[in-house]
Amino acid sequence: MTGYTLGLYANMYPAFEGDYRGIFIRQMVRDLELRGISVRKAVKTTSSPLGYFPFYYESFRLSRSREIDLMQAEYIPHSSLIPALFGRRDIPLVLKFHGDDARIYPFMNGVYHRITTSMIRRADFIIAGSEEMSRILIRLGATIERIAVVHTGVDTTFFTPGSREESRRVLGLSPDETVFLFVGRLHPWKGIYEILDAARSSRDSRFVFVGPGTIPDHPGNCLFTGMQSAEEIRTWMRASDCLLLPTYTESVPAVVMEASACGIPSITSDAGGCPEVIEDGKNGLIVPVRDARRLLEAVTWMKNHPDARQRMGDEARSIVCSRYDHNYLTEKLVGIHMSLLRR
Repeated sequence: MTGYTLGLYANMYPAFEGDYRGIFIRQMVRDLELRGISVRKAVKTTSSPLGYFPFYYESFRLSRSREIDLMQAEYIPHSSLIPALFGRRDIPLVLKFHGDDARIYPFMNGVYHRITTSMIRRADFIIAGSEEMSRILIRLGATIERIAVVHTGVDTTFFTPGSREESRRVLGLSPDETVFLFVGRLHPWKGIYEILDAARSSRDSRFVFVGPGTIPDHPGNCLFTGMQSAEEIRTWMRASDCLLLPTYTESVPAVVMEASACGIPSITSDAGGCPEVIEDGKNGLIVPVRDARRLLEAVTWMKNHPDARQRMGDEARSIVCSRYDHNYLTEKLVGIHMSLLRR
């Protein structure tokens, strides 16, 4: 395959192992580089707003570089402003929308709406993280001919089923209790408080929260681990019976794909692209957004149906391997890049 040089712009990128910011962007970079593609990056690796000053300076330098063949911005409009306004006009610009940048920000106020639609008009191609997002972006001005859905994907050779008993022994969990797992930021938009309500009504189950954030008031059957490495997250998934993600807004959630690859079902909300990866009753359960009662019903059902839970987990692994393996999706992305470079 012919190599090329990609200029990548991302206002979230991990600064160290275990940093959650933009970890899927880093995986994409690794996948592209393994295929002989050179990636030059302008990235923001800190959560501080002051980090935008060096990020935009590096973005400007990269946008004017004669060494890149095309530009791709992750998270719109924050990462796309400089390449769209000051980038070279003789190379293609790709915009990749991940979730809130398509589903929430364009509709917060008129300024965000105008900026987003302007970015879409300037782009040569649009990538959406889900089918639902692609429909929104078409309404915002993208055309069918220059938009495609490319999910984040998951490494199905890393996230694999493992010994539940051994994983629980390592983590100090009881071999007999039903374990529900949440992985992500401890943010209300992720449905944290609905999970806590379910935990208060399910005292005989264990609820584990893996991820950064302020720990809220919680019952004694909840465990908060803080940030964990990818290897540790895999162990928690292998030790668990079901993943919980009753999120308010989402693209196609990477954590659900990772849990599926580990062979456990998920209970997630009907927000965004979640129903694209979880088919209700087949590889997990879908509940309405912000509906604590329905979440508790789903948690109770999962606890009381271990055989069905196992079948769902097996089906989850099968589906994610066939549809969402990162190698397949990286090839799809490279195909888009090559088609733009041939124009």
